[in-house]
Amino acid sequence: MESNIGYSNLLDLAFNDAQSFRMQTDAIANELLLNADRKKLLKNSLSLLDITTLQDNDYRDSLVKIISQSTYNVDGREDVVAGICIYSNLLPVLNELEVDKRIKKVVVSGGFPTGQLSLVAKLNDVAFAVEKGADEIDVPINRGLFFENPKELTIELEAIKSIVNQSNGKGVKLKVILETSELKNYRNVYNASMLAMQAGADFIKTSTGKVSRGADIYSSYVMMAAIKDFMAENPDRKVGFKAAGGIRQCDQVLQYYCLMQYFFGKEYINKDTFRIGCSSLINEIINNI
Repeated sequence: MESNIGYSNLLDLAFNDAQSFRMQTDAIANELLLNADRKKLLKNSLSLLDITTLQDNDYRDSLVKIISQSTYNVDGREDVVAGICIYSNLLPVLNELEVDKRIKKVVVSGGFPTGQLSLVAKLNDVAFAVEKGADEIDVPINRGLFFENPKELTIELEAIKSIVNQSNGKGVKLKVILETSELKNYRNVYNASMLAMQAGADFIKTSTGKVSRGADIYSSYVMMAAIKDFMAENPDRKVGFKAAGGIRQCDQVLQYYCLMQYFFGKEYINKDTFRIGCSSLINEIINNI
C-alpha cells in the first residue's frame, strides 16, 4: 500500500498540521492491518522481541525469570527472542546464568533513563557494559541538550559510539533512545532521529518506557521516514528501528510491524534492523497465534 500523498508529503504534514497527519497515519495503519496476515506477522514478531526487566529491585531472581521467557515453542518449533534487556550493573550476574547464545545481551546505559549524567560517567558506564560482554547498548539522549545545545549532544553521542566501537571486533551495536513524547513536536522527532544517526546510532528507539507516554505510531512514522531519508543519503549505512515503551497489546505490535514493511519492505524485517521492546507481551502474542 502507498499513501495517497506519499511519505515525504505526509512528513511535511506532520511538521505543519499535526492533527491531519495523525488522521492520515491512522488511515494508513488501519488499511495495513486490514490486509495483514495477523497470525503470521505475530509469529514472526516473536523473534524480534527485546524482553525487558528494568525494575528497581531487579537482581538474580528477575534475570532467571526473564531467561525462562526468552525461549518459546510455536507449532512444535522452539525458537528464541532477539534480546534480553537489563541494567548494566546486572550484566555480570546475567553472564553467570545460562542464556541461549543466539539471544543478544542488551544493556541500558549512559544515564538511562534521563540522560542526566556527566559525560565521564556515561562513558564509564558504557565502557563497563562493553567490557562485560554486552552485545547492544541502549542509551537515552539528554533532552535538555537537544533543545539548547544540540552540538554538545552530538559530541556526547559520538564519544559513546567511540567506546562502543572499541569492542574488539564484536560488533556491539548502539541504540539511541529519543524519548519522543518529550520532544514536543514531530519536527523535533525527525531532527533528533537525524542527529542520532549522524552521530553513529545503529538503531533509533522510541522511548525508555519510564515516562507516562511511550511509543506511538505517529512519532514512529516520523522516525522511520527519517531512517529512509538518512539511508538514501548514506547508502553504506543500515539503521534499525526499535519500538519500546507501553507496548502491551498485539495490535500495537502489528502496527509497528506493518509500518516497517510499508517503509522498507519485507526483506528489512529481521532482528538486525527491527526490534520491539516489551516486558510482558510474549505470552499474549503466543496466545493470539
